[in-house]
Amino acid sequence: MDLQGKFVLVTGASSGIGKAIAIAFARKRAHVIVHYGRNKIGAQDTLGEVEKTSSGRLCQADLMDPTAIKSLFEEIRRTTPKLDVLVNNAGDAQPGSLKEDSVWEYAYKNILLSAMCTSAEFLSMPSSPLRKIVNITSIYGNLATGDPEYLQYSAFKAALASVTATLSKLVAPHTLVNAVAPGYTETPAWADASAESKEACARATLIGRFVKPEEVAHTVIFIAENDALAGQVLTLDGGTSLKGLA
Repeated sequence: MDLQGKFVLVTGASSGIGKAIAIAFARKRAHVIVHYGRNKIGAQDTLGEVEKTSSGRLCQADLMDPTAIKSLFEEIRRTTPKLDVLVNNAGDAQPGSLKEDSVWEYAYKNILLSAMCTSAEFLSMPSSPLRKIVNITSIYGNLATGDPEYLQYSAFKAALASVTATLSKLVAPHTLVNAVAPGYTETPAWADASAESKEACARATLIGRFVKPEEVAHTVIFIAENDALAGQVLTLDGGTSLKGLA
């Protein structure tokens, strides 16, 4: 897929990986819709970077609310002729024990339901002959590297990886669904982590450092441009899964 002139929606694009992805698509001359949930200032900064090389606009919605997702896509339909690429990036991680029902409910809505409702609305929109969905999962969603301290997050990232493969069978060849599973990545989520914790995570990788958001974005662009990928989850963890988690 040639991304020039394509219409791309990146969810959770106000910072971190989502911001890097939005900027990367803009550098390919795609029109980028920058979604945010609460961080409007961050989203505005992302849009400013997008507009240095392409065009874009902001949109806001609480993706844990299916009604808000429907309203978001109603707005998109009024202003955008079609969508060619959806990047389901929005979602955060909360620790939780087995019996914490509130964390199970939150992670289900935040990680899985949000991506599935957004994908369903995306698939209902007018499109060109070929379009793409790219889900951002996590190494915690890979079976061998789930984190017991983030049990719910790991479980629903694993579910998102499974849906990636299964949904691809349903909607291919007109829509190709793939995913990227990043490892420890330099994002604002790590801002409050101790130096010792970050050093331990870096030591758990073969590359001896965190993945950069731009490296995740580069992988998303590769998926979007490659028309032979379908139903795949590409792990980008600096070799963490080979060396073992900290």
